[in-house]
Amino acid sequence: MPLLSAWKFAPAPWLTGFDRSTLDTVLETDLHEAEKKTFENPAFSVKCVWDARNYFAADLFARISLSDREDQKLNLVLPSPHDAVYVSAAENLNKFKVNLRNVNIFFFDEYANENNEVAPPDSPVSRSGRFMKNFYGRLAPELRMKEEQICFWTTENAADYSKLLEDAGGADVIYADTTWTGLRYIDPDGFAADTMDGYLALGSRIVTPAEEQMAFDSLRGMFGNSGDIANVPPRTATIGPKDIAAAKLTLTYEYMSAAHGMNVLQQPALKLALFGPVGPQNPGSLLRLFPGTVYISDTVASNTVFRPDVPWLEETINEIRKQEAERR
Repeated sequence: MPLLSAWKFAPAPWLTGFDRSTLDTVLETDLHEAEKKTFENPAFSVKCVWDARNYFAADLFARISLSDREDQKLNLVLPSPHDAVYVSAAENLNKFKVNLRNVNIFFFDEYANENNEVAPPDSPVSRSGRFMKNFYGRLAPELRMKEEQICFWTTENAADYSKLLEDAGGADVIYADTTWTGLRYIDPDGFAADTMDGYLALGSRIVTPAEEQMAFDSLRGMFGNSGDIANVPPRTATIGPKDIAAAKLTLTYEYMSAAHGMNVLQQPALKLALFGPVGPQNPGSLLRLFPGTVYISDTVASNTVFRPDVPWLEETINEIRKQEAERR
């Protein structure tokens, strides 16, 4: 009986609408090929690096230092939790006595409950709370920005968060990452649109994440890296495609450090973002339309899944059988 079969199947119907041929073509592409690719926006690029966390921490430190030296305002949109990055950046800012007086902080997203009540920073699952603990709380008090320069998500401002960011002058840098359903919580269900122009006009809101996104979150340290889906809040406040389009720069870091898990979990969504069709059904693809860089850790970029199934397996077994027959 052959070990490899021609048996085929379609993706589950509730997944984003890509056919098997498109998925196979995209997922068989090596992520290192993205470094050589010319994208829709020539100011967008991909870099495969040893550890993307270092690039995130170094970039955050460098931009804040420059804002201090040049006495220039800096608007940052941050993802969370990224504890190791925030601890490293804060410690270096303290070491070199960098003042954050010009820095304004916005957050990419924040959890909400079934009643659309946004988690406050003192909630044990608050994303902004992780930032306050591991970055703001570690800064020397004399170096910190005023707390009013940190724009927390609230139940009242969720629908207007994009407007608050716009009124502040827009994002100088948005830091992001991809997840199983796209670009963090920007997914096809929460941001439905028939055209790309309509999609790029959609701003902040509270969304119900897809089931697979909640499963993805349950692997994070906030939930014990355990798959504790029942303790993942059922809704999320998030910025929208409009904010990515308006940002001066979007930097994306792929390493999954917060989950302390298998980095390969980010591969399929990232490959779809970089090589799949551009459109609302593929949220990560919007990155390719605007200036930015995706930094991919080596463990994420390395192919660890064989598609199609491992062709050498049957050859190896046949060789073992041949050697056994020769010994008889």
